[in-house]
Amino acid sequence: MKIVMHSYTFRTYPLDAAFRAARQFGWEGIELQPCHFDRENIDAELPRCMDVGRAYGVPVACVDFGGDFIHEDPAVVEQSVAAAETLIDACGRHGVALINGGVGSLSVHATDYGRNGSALATEAHYDRAAEVFRHLGPFAGRRGVRIVFEIHMNMLHDTVASTVKLLDKIGCDNVMANPDPGNMFSTSTAEHDAGVLERLKGRIGYFHFKNCCLHAGQYDYSVKLADGHIDLNKYVQQLVDLGYDESVCVEYCGAGDPHVAAEVDIRYLRACLARARGT
Repeated sequence: MKIVMHSYTFRTYPLDAAFRAARQFGWEGIELQPCHFDRENIDAELPRCMDVGRAYGVPVACVDFGGDFIHEDPAVVEQSVAAAETLIDACGRHGVALINGGVGSLSVHATDYGRNGSALATEAHYDRAAEVFRHLGPFAGRRGVRIVFEIHMNMLHDTVASTVKLLDKIGCDNVMANPDPGNMFSTSTAEHDAGVLERLKGRIGYFHFKNCCLHAGQYDYSVKLADGHIDLNKYVQQLVDLGYDESVCVEYCGAGDPHVAAEVDIRYLRACLARARGT
C-alpha cells in the first residue's frame, strides 16, 4: 500500500518544499492540489510539477480535478467536461494514473454540512453527474486513468450512501470512491463507523486520511492523525481486511508548521498498517 502526501499539507509553501519534505520523511508520492498548480494551464503545469518531483525522487501520484457537473445550465457542465478532458489527457500522456475530485457542491448553510450536499440533492443532480461520468469514465480508461470521488462535505457524494448511489448510476469500473473519514466526521448525515467501508468493497480506488476534533460545536482539523476524535486505526484495519492495496493519502488541513505533521503522520500510519497486517 503506497502512502502519499497531499500537497495541500504544504499549501502555504512552494511545491518544492512539499517534495523536499516528502523525500525527507519517506512519503512515496504527492497528490497535487491546485494551490500548487494552475488547472487552466495543465498541459504546461503538470510537466513542471513532475520535474520538481523527479528532482527529489518523489512521483506525482494523483492530481486533483474540479468542476460543476451537476449545474442546471448545460453550458456550465460542458465547460467542466472540457476542462476535465484536458486534465485527463495530460495525466494520461505523463503517466499519472489517478485523479481525485468531485461532481459539484450543493450548499445553503455555511457550517452545518449535514444540511448541504446530498441532503439537498434531487434525482436530477445524480442523473446529470451520471451522464457526464458515463462519458468521462471510458474517456479516462482509454488513457489509463482512474477517477475517484472524494467523500467530502457539501458534495453530492458526502456520504457513503450517496457515493454508492452515484457509482451505481455511473457503472464504470474505473470511476470509484475515495472515502475520507475526516470529512465525514464533520458531516452529520455521513456514516461515522469504519464498518461502513464494507458497502464500498471493491469500489475504493483511493483513500484519504485526516483527523478532526469537535469542541463546543466547532470542528478543528489542527490535529495529527493520532490525536483527533476519530480512531483511524480502525479504518486502516478495515481497509486491510477488505484486501485494499491501492494508494492512501494523508491530508493535513490544520494550522502550524506542516513539517511536523509530515514527519509524525507517516510514522503513525505505517504503525497502523503493520498492526493491521500482524507484522
